[in-house]
Amino acid sequence: MIQKLEVPIRMTTMGMVATLSTIDFYGVFSYSKGTKKRGTAIAFDAKECESTTSFPLKNIHQHQIEYLKLWTHCGGLGFFMIHFKEVHPDQAFITPLSLVLKYWDDVNARKSIPLSDFKPEWLTDIDDYLEYFRKKK
Repeated sequence: MIQKLEVPIRMTTMGMVATLSTIDFYGVFSYSKGTKKRGTAIAFDAKECESTTSFPLKNIHQHQIEYLKLWTHCGGLGFFMIHFKEVHPDQAFITPLSLVLKYWDDVNARKSIPLSDFKPEWLTDIDDYLEYFRKKK
């Protein structure tokens, strides 16, 4: 059961304004292991870019990083689903938080993650991304 979080809207004198949210999706991925049913809490934010060479870190916000760090610290699985629209139109990378943090935490690092740092085994069909986790169990 994966749910899409709605973007909170605040009414101001200037009209409706979207406020900061946490991440796009959260829920529980359940699977069978032997005769027992298991579940893993997952949370992720879906991102896309038109670049064919790298993913710009400006597409990620500090509050999303902090939320996913806390989520993983509590035992959940937190990641970014990153879609390079021009390179893989129907697929996205299940990108570990550790890869994003490698660039995010290094103030002297690039401002983007090179496509070459995304592992082919992280690539999954956008319409059936949970299959990625079924294969890993």
